[in-house]
Amino acid sequence: MTKLEAKNIVKYFSHDSHKLKALGGVNLKVESGDFVCLIGPSGCGKSTLLSMLSGVETPSNGELTLGRQDIRSLSANHLALQRAVMAQSASTPFGFIADELLHLARYQHIESLEQKSRLINLVAEQFDITHLLARNIQTLSGGERQRIFLAKAVLQILPSDQNESLEGKLLLLDEPSSALDLRHQKLVMQQLVTLREKGLCIVCVSHDLNLISPYCDRLILLGEKRCLADGPPARVLTTDMLSRCYHTQLNLIKNEQKQVFVTH
Repeated sequence: MTKLEAKNIVKYFSHDSHKLKALGGVNLKVESGDFVCLIGPSGCGKSTLLSMLSGVETPSNGELTLGRQDIRSLSANHLALQRAVMAQSASTPFGFIADELLHLARYQHIESLEQKSRLINLVAEQFDITHLLARNIQTLSGGERQRIFLAKAVLQILPSDQNESLEGKLLLLDEPSSALDLRHQKLVMQQLVTLREKGLCIVCVSHDLNLISPYCDRLILLGEKRCLADGPPARVLTTDMLSRCYHTQLNLIKNEQKQVFVTH
């Protein structure tokens, strides 16, 4: 089932009475159970595209549908139950306790306090943040905060019944592992794969090609204000395509599983 579709998406920004094109003619289709990563150099439009896919930002031209409905026609309440977003610089200006933030993620759900607490404790354990729940969010390290906000995004769209499928749900993540140490990078990727196996559709942005490529199904390479390549990591990560996009010479290494890794 097609969960998310973008047709001929164009985005302009205004600057000194001029229009600057950020993206032009992007097309993509994401199904339930897909794990897709947007890659490309800084400033190529990855976060802008993710923001439009979430419904937060409106494209200048083109069509965006979520579950075959125009995303602009969906109410905030409906979107909150269908898709969750983790921003690149997720933060809070207030000294919330971590557990309070996770409870806020369940605001739209009609459920008992027991159900809510059980889900929060489950997700906290999965993302190794149980020991952080009583902490002030502003006292945590960057990596600890990142796991809290990732757990919050996941909790927003999880059904109260843990046996219920995640098909039809969408998780949008902007650089979800940028502040994580090696152990937690692996843990987070493994948890995202587990969620995908339950039907969740995941679209993320990442600069860490070597971390993300073994776990995702597809890479979408953005550059030159458009989509340059879309497909399995081994097909997208070629020396010609990466050198063209990143404007530097890069080398590739393949392991026994034919996974591709990028080196200088």
